[in-house]
Amino acid sequence: MPLPFSLQMAKLPDPFDWLRPRRLKRWKDRQRARDAILHNSRKPKLTPEEARRDHWEMLRFLGLNALLGIVIGVSVGIALIALDIGGLRGLIMRAANPILPLVLVLVPFASLFGGAAAASAILTLPYESRYREEEEDKSEDDPSPR
Repeated sequence: MPLPFSLQMAKLPDPFDWLRPRRLKRWKDRQRARDAILHNSRKPKLTPEEARRDHWEMLRFLGLNALLGIVIGVSVGIALIALDIGGLRGLIMRAANPILPLVLVLVPFASLFGGAAAASAILTLPYESRYREEEEDKSEDDPSPR
C-alpha cells in the first residue's frame, strides 16, 4: 500500500565543504576585510628606541598605580584591625601566632586594591591623547577641503 505523501531523505551537510575552492576564496576575502578593519592607521610610527622608552613609561605608569593600590589596600586592612571592626583586633591578639591572621587579612586587601588600581590604570592609559594630537596636527597642516 503506497503512502499518501512522499518521504524525502534528509540532506546532511558535507563535512568537507569548507575545503572547496569557493569557500576558501570567501574565507580569504573575509580575512582580508577583517585585516583591513583591524589595521590601526592611527598608530604612530616609532623607532625601536622610542618604542622601548614608550613601553618602559607604560610599565612605570602601571606599576606606580598598582603600588598605590597596594598601599591603599594595606591601609584599609590596618584600619579594619585598628578600629576593631567585628572584633578582628581581639581575635588577632588572642591567636597563638598573630602574624598569620594579620597576613591573611592584609594580603587579600592589598592584592584586591592593587589589581583594581592596575586595571583602572589600563583603562586610563594616556596614549589616546597622543593619537588625537597627531591627527589634529595633520589636519591643521593639510589645507585640502574635506
